[in-house]
Amino acid sequence: MTFFEHVGPKERIQRALNVLVEAPFFYPADDPDLYAFLRKNRAEFQRFFRELYDWQLVVDARCARLFKETWHNRALKPSQHDAFAPTRRDDCIAFLLMLEFHEHLLEERNVAPDDPAPLRFQFGELFDFATARFAAVLRERAPGSDEVRRILRGLVPALLRFRFLRELEPERDERDHVDRENLIYECLPSLQLYDVRALAAPALEAALAAARVDEQES
Repeated sequence: MTFFEHVGPKERIQRALNVLVEAPFFYPADDPDLYAFLRKNRAEFQRFFRELYDWQLVVDARCARLFKETWHNRALKPSQHDAFAPTRRDDCIAFLLMLEFHEHLLEERNVAPDDPAPLRFQFGELFDFATARFAAVLRERAPGSDEVRRILRGLVPALLRFRFLRELEPERDERDHVDRENLIYECLPSLQLYDVRALAAPALEAALAAARVDEQES
């Protein structure tokens, strides 16, 4: 079965296939030339993954990613799948807050989603936004500062690992006394794949309300 007979050098095809399965997202900035090659030949790559793996390959101007609907190793628990799929209540809430915050930054700074300049923020900005959203939805039942910080910090490693965010290195002379509230993060294109208008606002409010009910009943 031939998929790439007229596509290009074998080595380039192998590199493209490898980067697609090494991480959930492949960004144009990762390797501009290879990304352009993938976009140009997306039909052949899509047919390869569809016919051999039953996976869907999506390639657009922001990123390339693979989707699979079925997990075939039934010995694995959902928690053992190497995919970003938050299941803990606090992680789901933190991710919804991150999506809302990303949308808030775009509007506040008057930046288009496809703007080439990276959108950056300090952790303290995310913390302030999340604290205000908790207060707006839960009012007097809103969690305290330490709890809000714990909820957000609990998800940050996953956001970094699965490349929703990138943590910027502090300046050399600041590394020994860096303030974690002032760590700077860069938003990566994968955040744009989630329609916050259709998902985040009502979903976040419902999740917060349900969380408070659970706490009262326990």
